[in-house]
Formats: sequence, structure tokens, C-alpha cells
Amino acid sequence: MTKRVVIFGANGFVGGEFAQQFLEDDYEVTSVSRTGEPLGNKSWFNKVDWKVGNALSKGFWTQYLKGADVVVDTIGEYCEDQNENLTFEKVNYESALNIADAAEENKVPVFVYISADDMPNANKRYLQTKRDAEENLKKRNFRSVIMRPATMVSDDDAVDSDEPHRSLPASMVVLAAIDAVDNAKENVTLGVEDIDQ
Repeated sequence: MTKRVVIFGANGFVGGEFAQQFLEDDYEVTSVSRTGEPLGNKSWFNKVDWKVGNALSKGFWTQYLKGADVVVDTIGEYCEDQNENLTFEKVNYESALNIADAAEENKVPVFVYISADDMPNANKRYLQTKRDAEENLKKRNFRSVIMRPATMVSDDDAVDSDEPHRSLPASMVVLAAIDAVDNAKENVTLGVEDIDQ
């Protein structure tokens, strides 16, 4: 039986990496984002079921999680936009809880959350909202896979480094997350060193 994943933000950089890899693994892929289908004509776009929905508030989009095997939350705000009310608390924390509530209601067994490494120069509130979301997810009725990369880059931009807060290719982060989805038996949190093995 075909498995199904719902990705919040498959039209973004990291979400797109997840979509492509899950498609390669023969998953049915649904993307939920505020803008729906992305611009362009990449070959994998027509294999994704693009849905419009805003996880910053609860709403009709929760129905898209019905029957899903995995949900992936790639939503994150590194620079606040106070004019649009896009605060760290709203984007990094509240949206994760909204998605988690919907995942529980629809009995989704696995939740993947893109968090962040403890980068020394990162905004403290940014990191705190990510950690608060992590703690909430770990207490839910699903298995959580929490990824803590530092900055993510494309495969073309990958840098060879052993610095503790080094950049990682987004594809590497995605493959490590999917490996944990497939093989971990309990909640798991993977940092830079765990991902880059």
C-alpha cells in the first residue's frame, strides 16, 4: 500500500527537497502552503498534490492530514516581520502546535520538525521558540523526528568543514530525517554531528 506524506512548505527550499525524496521513495506527496503550487515547471511539480492552507491559524487545511503516514513541518521564520505579525512565537511555535493538533486529530503516526542548531550568533528568541515547539511535540501521540541543522545549503554550495555549527546540504538533512522516519522506533532528535555521519 502506498504511503502518504503531507509537507508543510514543499514549495520552499527544504520542503522541496523533502518532496523530491519522498517521491523517489514512492510516497504520495501533498504540500500545504499559503501560496499553493510554486511557479516554474520542475519535473516533479506535477507529481505533488498542491494545497493552499495557512498553518498560522487552524482551519480547513487540517482535513489534508487525513490518512497521512507522515507529516513534515518545514515552516520557520529566522527574521521576524512585525508589520505582518510574523513573529518567532507565531511562525516557529504556534504553527507547529497547530500542525501537531491536526496530526493528532488525524492519527498521523510520525511528525518531522525542522528545528535549528544552537548557533552561538542566532537570535535567542528564535532558538527558544524552536525548543518550545520541540518540547511540545515530544509529548504528543505520534513519534517525533526533530532535525537540528545549522544553515542549509544546496548540494552545489556544500562546504567541507568540521566546524560544530557548519552548513549542511539540505539533501543530507532530508535523507537523515527520512531514515529516522523509516527506522527509528521512538522520538529522535538529530543535531549537526548526527546528520553529518
